[in-house]
Amino acid sequence: MNKKTIKDFLQKNSTSLAVPLMMIVIGLFFIAFPGGALNLTVKVIGVIFVVVGLVLSGTLIAAYSSVTMVIAIITILLGIICIALPGSVAAFVIKLIGLIIVINCALRIHDAYQIKGISDNFVLYIINDLITLVLGILLLVMPMRSAKVFVIIVGVLMVALGVSNIITAVRIYKDGKYIDDGTDVVWEE
Repeated sequence: MNKKTIKDFLQKNSTSLAVPLMMIVIGLFFIAFPGGALNLTVKVIGVIFVVVGLVLSGTLIAAYSSVTMVIAIITILLGIICIALPGSVAAFVIKLIGLIIVINCALRIHDAYQIKGISDNFVLYIINDLITLVLGILLLVMPMRSAKVFVIIVGVLMVALGVSNIITAVRIYKDGKYIDDGTDVVWEE
């Protein structure tokens, strides 16, 4: 692409490039600061809880229903806890997920032994469940470290998707116009 084409491309695609660029920036933030990303996510969820609780408490339904008012107050309190203690909340939720995974794997291993001799895939079921069990135990034992690894993986995927979307946009734009590469599907009625 020449200079004029690049300028035209950026003018025509500035809005469509916003999402891939945001994905790259957020992905890089996740990769560089996985703990900060977890805390920020929990704080954002806390703010959402507080806002939802405040809106719910101000509704006409809450004025007439004590149950709705109690739910609104609990939602506000949960939001405040998320804002005040994001690391503890994240660790608790991750441990809870790890516990659920461990219990689920124990039940699945039991189920796999029930079909022993009936199914040829018994070994595959056991291997799959044992790997999942180990991951659940890791979430229980090292919740924040496991979550940070997950956040880094999500960050890498976000950067890859953002770069891929930008490359795709550049590839289909040649000499000041879009190229029809035959991949678009047009629905006819």
